[in-house]
This record gives sequence, C-alpha cells and structure tokens, in this order.
Amino acid sequence: MTLLALGIGVTPALAANPHFIGEPTCSKTVINDRATVTCSGKAAGLGTSPARVFLTADQIAAQYVCVNPGGNTAPGKPAFFQLLTGPVQNITPHAGQITFSVSMTSPPNPSPSQVCPNGNWTVHLISVTFHNLTLHIQQPAGTDVLIWNFGDVDPR
Repeated sequence: MTLLALGIGVTPALAANPHFIGEPTCSKTVINDRATVTCSGKAAGLGTSPARVFLTADQIAAQYVCVNPGGNTAPGKPAFFQLLTGPVQNITPHAGQITFSVSMTSPPNPSPSQVCPNGNWTVHLISVTFHNLTLHIQQPAGTDVLIWNFGDVDPR
C-alpha cells in the first residue's frame, strides 16, 4: 500500500481585478470654521489582506475674512496648504469587498496676525477648495490598487 502525502499550504488570497462598485461620493460640511470632505463607497476584488483607504489633496486653498472688535470686516489673506494626506482607515475585506468612509479636514484657521491687519481681530473661514482630491485604496500598504480623483472640491 502506498501512502500519498499532500502538502496543503494556506496563502492569503491576492487581489483579482480590484474595482469600485458604483462611483464613490463625497459629502461636505463646515463646522466651527473647519471644512471637512467625507468620501464613501464600496470596492471589490481586493482579496483578504487589509486595505488602506485615505484621501490626499495636492493643495487646500482657504480664504478668510477678518473681524475687528467693533464687528467690521476686512478680507483676510489667502492661505495655501500643500500635499496633504487624510487619516488612514485600515479595512479587512470580507469576500474581497470593503465599504469605506474616509475624511479630510482643512487645517485650523491661522492666527489673526498671519492673515488680518491686526492681531486683535478674529479670523473666519469663508471658502476653501481641496485641489486634486484623490481617494486611494492600497493593498498592500504603499501600493495603490484603486484611485479615484474627484478633482477640485469646494465644501461651501
């Protein structure tokens, strides 16, 4: 009688044809002079290893108004923030699929002395644009398997 030995190894499933299910969407909010863009959606074909999901922007351009102690306003100087990355969400796929919701928030308002005629004024955000807002899904970390570019997004 001959015995046949089989070696069976368990290996993680690799991504096979990663794709979005429908189109990712973004919602925009402004709370306490900070703008947030939240993008959500679903992806499939990702295998079983954890996926990293996050947003990047080439630039965030913000415009402010300055208010003096008497309540009068004056335009503030614009501020530009370069090459930003939002918080990373790590998601373990189930049957190769993930559902995600990731956000990016504009930086805090600059100090009055940076954008206003006088340091005693207060600063309020009046507009902000996230330039080249891009959704990244990486698997493994550092390797983009899906990208969605939303272009320029203005949360106001």
